[in-house]
Amino acid sequence: MVERRSHGGERPLKRCREKNITDRSVKARRRRRRRKWIYFTRRISICMIAAAAIVYCMISLKYRNTFLPNTRIGGITVSGLTIEEVQSEIRKGIERYELILEERDGAEERINGEAIGLHPVFDGTLENILRKQNSLLWGLRAIRGAEYASSYMVEYDKGSMDLAVAALECLKSEQVVEPADAYVAFVSGSGLQIIKEEPGKAPVRERLSEEIGKAVSSLETRISLDERAVYKEPGVSETDPELLAQKEALKVCTDVTVTYRFGSRSEVLDGSTILPWLSMDGEGSAVVDRSGVEAYVVNLAKKYNTAYCAKELKTSYGSIVTITKGHYGWLIDKEAETEVLLEIIRSGESQEREPVYAQKAASHDGPDYGDTYVEMNLTAQHLFYYKNGKLLIESDFVSGNEAKGWSTPAGAYELTYKQRNAVLKGKNYNTPVTYWMPFNGNIGMHDGYWRSSFGGTIYKKNGSHGCINLPPAVAKTIYENIEAHIPVLCYHLDGTETGKTTPGAGDTSKAGDTSKAGASSVSGGSSSSTDSSVSEEGSMKTTPNSSQTESSTPAAENTTGENQTAAPENGNSSEDGENQTSASESGNGNGASQTADPGNTSSNGENPSSPPGSESRNDQIPASSPISDASMPNQPNMPNQPNPSNQPSPSNQPNLSDNPTHSAIVAPGP
Repeated sequence: MVERRSHGGERPLKRCREKNITDRSVKARRRRRRRKWIYFTRRISICMIAAAAIVYCMISLKYRNTFLPNTRIGGITVSGLTIEEVQSEIRKGIERYELILEERDGAEERINGEAIGLHPVFDGTLENILRKQNSLLWGLRAIRGAEYASSYMVEYDKGSMDLAVAALECLKSEQVVEPADAYVAFVSGSGLQIIKEEPGKAPVRERLSEEIGKAVSSLETRISLDERAVYKEPGVSETDPELLAQKEALKVCTDVTVTYRFGSRSEVLDGSTILPWLSMDGEGSAVVDRSGVEAYVVNLAKKYNTAYCAKELKTSYGSIVTITKGHYGWLIDKEAETEVLLEIIRSGESQEREPVYAQKAASHDGPDYGDTYVEMNLTAQHLFYYKNGKLLIESDFVSGNEAKGWSTPAGAYELTYKQRNAVLKGKNYNTPVTYWMPFNGNIGMHDGYWRSSFGGTIYKKNGSHGCINLPPAVAKTIYENIEAHIPVLCYHLDGTETGKTTPGAGDTSKAGDTSKAGASSVSGGSSSSTDSSVSEEGSMKTTPNSSQTESSTPAAENTTGENQTAAPENGNSSEDGENQTSASESGNGNGASQTADPGNTSSNGENPSSPPGSESRNDQIPASSPISDASMPNQPNMPNQPNPSNQPSPSNQPNLSDNPTHSAIVAPGP
């Protein structure tokens, strides 16, 4: 039995064969159409290319008499323009031409073409450009373009240009800022630094004219003067090797800080002041200018010196006096301090210090004499000695003879030194004193053991040769409590003069006598006629018995044997109402009466014929006399009398310890 399925399978095979035949024919048709399309496309492309070439060539014919695309001449676009059209454009451009100058500070200035006589010059340059161009390259030129300068197509009037440049604001003196070189400077808190150079704003006129001329010739409309390097440039920059080396050399000196102490005040010297004193030598080392250091020290002295300057003193009388003379006070040794300061700067070592003083005082704060000083009222003939602000002793005294021109000068002085058992030596006299305390050249305080009274107006006719005569006990107390350099302030005070005197010891003993009698205690300008003694604290106090005279001299010296009988016939006139004779300078205590010369007068009743009490001699050496008799044993080196110049008196003084021998002292006299 044949299956129907196998019979039915023949029809699909037939259909497949028919389909294959159909597909081949379709593909063949497609190939034929594609070939036709390609052929047609090629023909069209060729035609289009040919047409484009024809068009390109036709366009190129246009550029035979015009400039190619994307062509600029002197900043003007001339594409497709003929020479005549370009010339017209150039004329129009020149008519409205303006050059803008961009300056360093942001300002702008303008130069107008008409102001400088700008005009075109057609010398064949355009024709040459047109002749040299290839019109067939117009397409390539459209892509890349071409730029031609107009140097030979415009001109300007040079004179007009110079005037236009001269009128620019940037060249005016008030606008010009010169450049500054980099330099080394001291910056507070940072030390020595290099300060960067400053470019300034100072155009170089010749360079400015040149650059403007170039810009105008090429018809540029804007230029930057900074970019054209028109401005002056600094000569030294912050990176200059020589400047860097200079900084390192100077840094050693400028890092120094010197702090001067003047009590609670101070002066600081640092690199800002030192730097101007420095320079460089040929070997690259720093050199300190001595004159600059000297000027600094001089100014320091002007500010802080108090010697030879007026001083105010609140007196024990309550009023304030101004002492204008005298040498006491601080005095910087300018030469020595200059040398020291030079070495400090060179060493590079900072420090705190006091200057070198030629003379010192007690205090920098408040009055320079401090609170330990001798106050001496020459009008009242009364002194006060304050020690550490407390009154130690006060007493009447006798100063220089006013009638003979030997007045003790007012002024602020200091105790030069002190000496026991000195001999005040002058022409025709040798006077031993127990306590010698000079303070103004050869003028000093000492015991006046030969006087019977002190204070009042004795000094006017029977005063000393300039020294301050003190009661022996007062001289002793002061001597034991005073040292060299303690101020002695002498002044006059109107309204404090008194006719009262304080009785003295009337002692005729030798200079070694230390009698305590004769000092007076005075307050507010009044005098007490009682004798006084020294308290345990060293201050004077009055004793009830004014008639009693004490003597610490051994009885064997017979120091109380002077004759105090009145002698009106000898012509002596006593201000204290008594006449007496005094012992000789040899300390003769044998009770012999020393008769006075009839022609001599004594205001305190003392016998002027006796050397210690003689105040009438005019042949004695004055206070300004030089030191003499150097051959005398243990003679101290006395300072010269201070002079009006700003130089201190010599300060070479003897040992301040008590000297048991009598040394010869050239002094104004007792």
